[in-house]
Amino acid sequence: MAKIYRLRRTSTLALRQRRRHLLEQLAPPPDLLRASYVERFTTCGKAHCACRHGQRHGPFFYLTANLGPGHILKFLLKTPAQQAAAAHGVRTYQEHWERLEELSQINAELLRRGEPLGP
Repeated sequence: MAKIYRLRRTSTLALRQRRRHLLEQLAPPPDLLRASYVERFTTCGKAHCACRHGQRHGPFFYLTANLGPGHILKFLLKTPAQQAAAAHGVRTYQEHWERLEELSQINAELLRRGEPLGP
């Protein structure tokens, strides 16, 4: 769910300055990932394994992404380097999305005030 920015009491000049600042930051970072970084613990099918008594196997780390209806990308991140890169890429995407959301809300407020969105 998107964060709601309280903009009605902010001056038009301050909104335009914040908008300019956001636009400067919006070059897409090359390492962003629109995905989920998932940590899982599992049980196996062996009858006498300790996982049957609460001591599950893991953690296992996965990267999952919904690419469209019926198309899901999911794979195991085997090395600590892969895990760190995936966690960082997902976090980078979320931060980038938050800046886009704030920019969108600023633009909507400027339009509500009858201000142009151009330069």
